[in-house]
Amino acid sequence: MVKPPHYVSAIQPYVPGKPVEELERELGIRDSVKLASNENPLGPSPLVLKEIVNDLKNIGSSLSLNRYPDGNGYYLKQALSMRLSVSEDEIILGNGSNEIIDIAVRTFLQLGEEAVMAHPSFVVYSMATQAQGARAIKIPLKQYGHDLEAMADALTPGTKIVFIANPNNPTGTMNTQAEFERFMKRVPEGMGRAGYPDTQNILKNVWSCRAQDWIRDWTKRHYC
Repeated sequence: MVKPPHYVSAIQPYVPGKPVEELERELGIRDSVKLASNENPLGPSPLVLKEIVNDLKNIGSSLSLNRYPDGNGYYLKQALSMRLSVSEDEIILGNGSNEIIDIAVRTFLQLGEEAVMAHPSFVVYSMATQAQGARAIKIPLKQYGHDLEAMADALTPGTKIVFIANPNNPTGTMNTQAEFERFMKRVPEGMGRAGYPDTQNILKNVWSCRAQDWIRDWTKRHYC
């Protein structure tokens, strides 16, 4: 019998937030406000819905349901490039931030290597790391926020990724630019600085632009 690797079998399933209707039925309450999931309670804009309907009526449009979409997102990248003032090569599109995090893990982590992250933080960091057969090095929060000093202490030659959710999910705390710069000074040579000389300039842009210029999932933001 073919079995999955032990590190895959040990993954705890992700438990999504319950629908409001189900929660209200279980608890016998009404008119509740759901804050646990990254959702827009107002729904899509009527203008957006109108454009979608109009485009779907056009058989030759990019939204034709009988054709596969452009997997590279050429026109979306072009529009985002103009709006965010970055090159199209700096934009990665995905089905939510989960997919982009998974791509990063599969690209940079190999069996037995390490990813450093806070705990608790966005659960997908550790799940994606474990699925790759790598080690999730979890650093306890300090006053509900990232303990960047302790995270820097945890870096080893086997560290390939450091996940920093800013603001943190689920605590909502943020690290300052000064704290982040101090952390980067402690990153060993060859682990993101010497090998990537533009790293410092790129990271400075994190603080001069809005978080959605990086990994954006409509209502949550993550730096990784």
